[in-house]
Amino acid sequence: MNSNLESLPLNQILLEDSLNLLKNLPDESIDLVVSSPPYNLGKEYETKQALEIYLQQQTIILRECSRVLKNTGSIFWQVGAFSDKGMLIPLDIRFFPILESCGLIPRNRIIWARKHGLHAQKKFSCRHETILWFTKSDTYKFNLDAIRVPQKYQNKKHFRGDRKGQLSCNPDGKNPGDIWLFRNVKHNHEEQTIHPCQFPEDLIARIILSTTDQSDIVLDPYMGSGTVAVVAKDYERYFIGSDIEPKYHQVALRRLSGEPDENGYFPNLKTLRDYVEKTGESIDKFRFDLQIGNKASERSQAKIYPEEYHLQSMEDRLLYEEAAFAANLRQEKIPTDPQLNGKGKKTKSPDQKSEQIELRLWG
Repeated sequence: MNSNLESLPLNQILLEDSLNLLKNLPDESIDLVVSSPPYNLGKEYETKQALEIYLQQQTIILRECSRVLKNTGSIFWQVGAFSDKGMLIPLDIRFFPILESCGLIPRNRIIWARKHGLHAQKKFSCRHETILWFTKSDTYKFNLDAIRVPQKYQNKKHFRGDRKGQLSCNPDGKNPGDIWLFRNVKHNHEEQTIHPCQFPEDLIARIILSTTDQSDIVLDPYMGSGTVAVVAKDYERYFIGSDIEPKYHQVALRRLSGEPDENGYFPNLKTLRDYVEKTGESIDKFRFDLQIGNKASERSQAKIYPEEYHLQSMEDRLLYEEAAFAANLRQEKIPTDPQLNGKGKKTKSPDQKSEQIELRLWG
């Protein structure tokens, strides 16, 4: 049964346990649930528990999420891995049957890849996390036009038949696919707060724009630093959330307010830049929580690249690594990395100046 909007804690982040929040929400009142639950990895903001106890608790949470989800709604659950004494269990494997037991239908297993991640010596280094997308029914919302990305061959045309000379692809762009490479929110990212693990805003924007409409309601039961709320507000959706950690709860509220605190501080560089662009005040008057230098930099000085840039960069790097590995196996000369100096400036060896090394061996 649909709820009256007035009975819901709209545009609020409550300082309370997620289960308390969920139990007070009516059936079928939420359009989208998107969250990243604690991974049971023993991070600073978590309590390490036995894996099975953790999964039992998550089952209770996910049953409540399914109950409050509308028939047209979606749930995106982003998880990492459980690591213990060299053993690594991808948590999406354990969460998949839990979500199915809640009566939810799987739509995508999205790989969120990173160029950097957890290093290892006795197993392959971890370079991705997983986002599971499930829906309540087959009548779910999916707005592809809102999230299209440029075609790889934007001007490619049919060369025969009735459509000869016409574009062979959608000029508005293509489906972004299920491999995402949004930059992780770490050092030098303008969205970084004191929270150790937060979503990139663009990643959440893709989820919200594709599976909700304006004035829909987005729920994050583990709100953390407030990214889901910030993005929902930006795109004219309602948000509801909770978190049990007071210091992160305050960060989320400060991001939403967009105003400096009593000491002239902002929760991150992005909020500071947004404020000075809106008000025209000097950026020198303010600071942000993780600021190291004497002065925060203007947005015009920042190098902010789209996801497509990072995808291409990672593809180029993986192709280079595979080409180098293949050359080493065959005792051939290993090609020089075109970005050998690590600063994004392509560096050619003397041999490369006379001949181009083709890294796309199978392209």
